[in-house]
Amino acid sequence: MCHVLVIEDEPLIADYLGDIAELAGATSIALAISEEDALTLARSMPPVVILSDVDLKHGGTGPNACAAIRSELGPIPVIFITGTPELCDPCDYAAAILRKPIKHQHVIEVFRRVAP
Repeated sequence: MCHVLVIEDEPLIADYLGDIAELAGATSIALAISEEDALTLARSMPPVVILSDVDLKHGGTGPNACAAIRSELGPIPVIFITGTPELCDPCDYAAAILRKPIKHQHVIEVFRRVAP
């Protein structure tokens, strides 16, 4: 099973990223709009891969959420997908940092490279 956590505060983009993850092989998707949501969802069902925005309007940041999740659950691959890659901090653990707008095929390629 390949469970993916999408951390994205824009609903249409979150749904789109979920669709891309399914095309890449994900079998289940959880959508979080804030750092707090991301932590709660990851604790309830640990993801195999995380797709995350950087700046979250509903509270916190993607990098902080991912760092906390990885601290608790181990080295989960993270792909940041953001319009503000320069704000990605801390992001040294990222498998990739992709700039919006994205090409779905590029996300699929990176996803398949990092997913177990």
